[in-house]
Amino acid sequence: MNPKEIRQELHATPFVPFRVHTSDGKHLGVMHPEMTMLTRIALLIARPVADPTREIPAHYDSVSPLHIVHLEPLVAARFVGVIMTKFVLPA
Repeated sequence: MNPKEIRQELHATPFVPFRVHTSDGKHLGVMHPEMTMLTRIALLIARPVADPTREIPAHYDSVSPLHIVHLEPLVAARFVGVIMTKFVLPA
């Protein structure tokens, strides 16, 4: 994937969290643009912090933009689930 396309998603207003799908089948979540760093050769994604007393992540994942297959918005999928759950009538 072109780094410019990734940058476009990271700078979207409003920002929509998304999942990065890679060529080897992995997927990584991007919940906030400040948890990433994009260069021409890598997208670094900080891993969420499990301990609430620690604010700064200690670990990150790195993926080459060449290995990013597509980006999937996460919010839309969540809204679809809410709508389906809310309006499905019992049998």
